[in-house]
Amino acid sequence: PMQELRWLLEELRVSFFAQELRTPQPVSVKRLDKAWSLLNI
Repeated sequence: PMQELRWLLEELRVSFFAQELRTPQPVSVKRLDKAWSLLNI
């Protein structure tokens, strides 16, 4: 779970700064926030 969150964050960075590279899965701030809330930290 924590590793998945880390990769989502990295993919979000790619989507912001290198859009032409594309990400393996759709990623957004909303999805990242949802993943974070599922961790219950």
